[in-house]
Amino acid sequence: MKQIRNIRNIAVYALAFGLGAALVSCGDDSEGRIEINNAAPAQVSDVNYTEGPGEVHLQWKIPTDPSFMYTKVEYRNSRGEDTYKMYSKDHADENGVIRATIQGFASTDPVEFRLYACSVRGNSRDAVIYSATPGAPAFLQVAQSVNAEPAWGGVNVSYSNETAADVIISVKYHLKSDATKAGEASFTAKGNTTASSFVALNTSDSEFINGEEAVLEISAQDSEGNAADPRSVEVRTKKVVALDRSNWSFPGFADTNDPQIGYSSQEAGGEGGYPRGRVVAMLDGDEGTFWHTAWKTASDYPHFFIIDMGEENLVTNVTIRRRSGNNGTNIGQTIYTCPEAAATGSSPDEWNWTNQGWNPFDRNSDKHQMFGMPTPENARYIKVYYASSDKGGNFVMVSEFNAYTPAE
Repeated sequence: MKQIRNIRNIAVYALAFGLGAALVSCGDDSEGRIEINNAAPAQVSDVNYTEGPGEVHLQWKIPTDPSFMYTKVEYRNSRGEDTYKMYSKDHADENGVIRATIQGFASTDPVEFRLYACSVRGNSRDAVIYSATPGAPAFLQVAQSVNAEPAWGGVNVSYSNETAADVIISVKYHLKSDATKAGEASFTAKGNTTASSFVALNTSDSEFINGEEAVLEISAQDSEGNAADPRSVEVRTKKVVALDRSNWSFPGFADTNDPQIGYSSQEAGGEGGYPRGRVVAMLDGDEGTFWHTAWKTASDYPHFFIIDMGEENLVTNVTIRRRSGNNGTNIGQTIYTCPEAAATGSSPDEWNWTNQGWNPFDRNSDKHQMFGMPTPENARYIKVYYASSDKGGNFVMVSEFNAYTPAE
């Protein structure tokens, strides 16, 4: 055994000697080591800018020195903190020009930028100092436009964003008669859009402010957290009730993994006894069971399921809950409805579906997430479709699905 250890030691020493020889051969022969060009490169040049909403679009030309590796841009943010961003030489175009958008300014006060041209180890000459003025922040303009109106099962929060920048709209809310029943939600007001977004006022995993007065604090903010003063609004939501699911079914259901006309696939064997893994599990009232798209046999996005409610109902909302504690599911879905008269043809692909819109899905939440129908209509069939762009995990997993109708 001692002889074997000696042989192994000789092999290790040989490997180390080989690596050392390789480093010497790749370096300077006279020095016997690798040399790094750490000379301070020339300064950047031709700095200029254009303003944007709460942002500055800077551009500059990088030096041609072989030691140049990156530009360090120092400035003071809207909170008075000294900060910086770094841009490698790979960001430059064929003319050696780097363009960068620096966001998060809460006013139109001039901002002083210090641009350093740096070597690989940060060596540089004096900074080029440049003053630029951001445009009016987008969140201030959007904040003046926000409003809330009653909706079935929640509120519709409207806005107008006439800038090119995205703005985050945050909604904090509580039941007017009991401030302990509260929550918050947010969504993105895309640039150059005027629209409204449905907001469900959830107060717990399965409860929401329903047909009662709610107090909302609506604010607009940018990606850096700069926010306008919130606007307070009182709104009474329109009351809804859950539809009876006892006669619901999935067209073509079979206790196999294979796709059917009512769903893309299901895992009928690998998640335990019936109904685990099957689509019917999302209608059994048990949050511990769930539909799981097939994994013992290959399946991939897009996925879908279709529910036949057995009769027509006015559908205003649906709720979808993920598999408990598991975020390997989708990040969004599109909901469709179809009345009985429009369900003509041999396949649901031929039916006249009404697109009720795409909604993001929080795959990290165990809440029953509610989505409102922008055009509530009488429908017998509901389809939920998961496109390839909705892929957040390899599968779709739903523990519970409900639909709602007006209570008054």
